[in-house]
Amino acid sequence: MHAGRDRGETLIEIVITVVITSITVTALVSSLATAGTAGQAQRDSVRGDTVMRNYAEAVKLAARGCTDGADYHVDYTPPKGFTVSAEPAASRCPPVDDPTVLVLSAQGPTGHAQTMQVVVRTP
Repeated sequence: MHAGRDRGETLIEIVITVVITSITVTALVSSLATAGTAGQAQRDSVRGDTVMRNYAEAVKLAARGCTDGADYHVDYTPPKGFTVSAEPAASRCPPVDDPTVLVLSAQGPTGHAQTMQVVVRTP
């Protein structure tokens, strides 16, 4: 019998193989988790942008009929989990010669916030 042919693997070789396989699997799972998180962040950003633009359009539509000193009402309900606000919060039409700059904000369920400035003018 030839003892050299029936040797098999040593314990060190098996441990090294298990370590290399574990590192590879860990890196793969980590990269998949990172890709999933990045994808969710992108979706939240795009959805927040859509909510912000819809809110800005609602403000523009409400202010379109402004008359000097009158009030206007913004009719917009954000999707579930989103909040919207305007600074200054007053909804009074500005004087004809003095437009108002509003800072609109929308915050999503994950805390991602969007802001936009719009100018309200009395025609």
